[in-house]
Amino acid sequence: MSGDKRRRRRIIYNNDGNDIFNNRHATPEDFLAERILPALNTQVDSIFYCTGVTSLYDHDTDVAERSDDFQDVMGFEAQQSINRRANMHMLREAGVDSLSLVTQRVHDAGLEVFWTHRINDIHDSFTEWLFSKWKREHPEYLMGVPEDIQRYEISHPRYMWSTLDFERPEVLYYLYLVTEEVCQKYDIDGIEIDYFRHPLFFRPNLEYMPATPAQVEIMTAFQRRCYEMAQREGERRGRPILVAAHVPLSVEKCMHVGIDIERWLQDGLLDVLITGSGYQPLSMPVKQMVELGHAYDVPVYPIISASGMEQWGGHTVGRPMDTDVSVPALEAWRGAASNIWQSGADGISLFNWFPGQSNDPLFTTLGDPETLSGLEKIFGIDNTREFFGCLEQAVVQDQILPVEIDASGEIRKVNLIVEDDVAGADAAGRLKSVSLHVQYTSLLTVDVIILALNGTLVEPESQISEDGWITYRPEPELYQVGDNVLSFQIKQGGNGNISVRSVVLRIVCS
Repeated sequence: MSGDKRRRRRIIYNNDGNDIFNNRHATPEDFLAERILPALNTQVDSIFYCTGVTSLYDHDTDVAERSDDFQDVMGFEAQQSINRRANMHMLREAGVDSLSLVTQRVHDAGLEVFWTHRINDIHDSFTEWLFSKWKREHPEYLMGVPEDIQRYEISHPRYMWSTLDFERPEVLYYLYLVTEEVCQKYDIDGIEIDYFRHPLFFRPNLEYMPATPAQVEIMTAFQRRCYEMAQREGERRGRPILVAAHVPLSVEKCMHVGIDIERWLQDGLLDVLITGSGYQPLSMPVKQMVELGHAYDVPVYPIISASGMEQWGGHTVGRPMDTDVSVPALEAWRGAASNIWQSGADGISLFNWFPGQSNDPLFTTLGDPETLSGLEKIFGIDNTREFFGCLEQAVVQDQILPVEIDASGEIRKVNLIVEDDVAGADAAGRLKSVSLHVQYTSLLTVDVIILALNGTLVEPESQISEDGWITYRPEPELYQVGDNVLSFQIKQGGNGNISVRSVVLRIVCS
């Protein structure tokens, strides 16, 4: 099944590659134990492995810079850089590097390996030991200067000053050569060109303006060249090299940063589509990209990010305070996964989640609607917005809370995505409980607010808690599979403005 774009990928585990510097490892087996071994014999079918950020790499390379060689010259005192050098030397003495070792071990387990190329990662804007010699020697390739980090707020795109300028042919040629070399030297099943690390390629985006048509053409030409190279190298070795692209969650956001995703699909320039940031995991409108990919016979894998899941960590609303869960908000992970599966997606991509243990509950349940069925879940509306300018322009977040309700009597509507069949579970006798919890700010009494679910008024079950929560228990048949409209209105005579801060739906089935 290797090289098959339609092979089963229940869970794509993006390893991130930080196992090379987080800790010191005595042996290759110790190295694998940190992040690779826990993924084996689970619902993980593909491992996407990153070996560096833009221009400083951990795999063996003749066209770019090795991280350990860079540390040998620079002598950084940061422990992570020291760990990275030691681990790379240890692996080199064992006759491998991180990419060749991971590839071999994952293949032995019958899984697929993609090399992830983060073509414009900006972590080196504020991490000196990641800022390569190549960038130091070619400041003209960058869209900013180090002083920008003092001149601009962290939310401004120019704060991430080390971003590469994709209008420079030298930049694109360098990134192409690095990608080509990996395809020539390693037994990988595919490459992922990660356009989301980070989606800032052209100067108009520095001022929140869209990429120009000419810049869009530049990006299409780059994708085409990489895809044709992968095809050529796959033919040379007698086994295909697939090409995945990680892009924003909508056609509009893609085009804003210079990615004409519809044309890429029409022209057959990718085999696998990875979508979104995963930063708003329960409110992602994933169906547009799923349907678009499928229209061109390309499988689609939306991302759930552990970073985005942090907003759901520690939720105790509707849950006994002494309930013990092995990961923060495990029920919310299940809700996000259920939404993705019911959207028609081909699987789930997990990002920034590193279990470090076997039998991780995410790896053993999220990859199949059958294993999710009947488990307690949280659905909700995310309330953490992406404010980094290098990411904000590529994130779909107009559906994110909070929303303001004013005293004019105007109705404000928000969408709650629930891809579980609540009414069906109730009719089958499997539903134990379903409760809707809404957190308000500046609300003094429950009788001031009017709430309707899909057009039916819902009465509060509880008074307001100290931190603004009210519990509602609408009848199960009111919930729809998919979009559910919550309508909020301040009663006539109510004073002031009220915010809807959080919405949580907890479902417990037998």
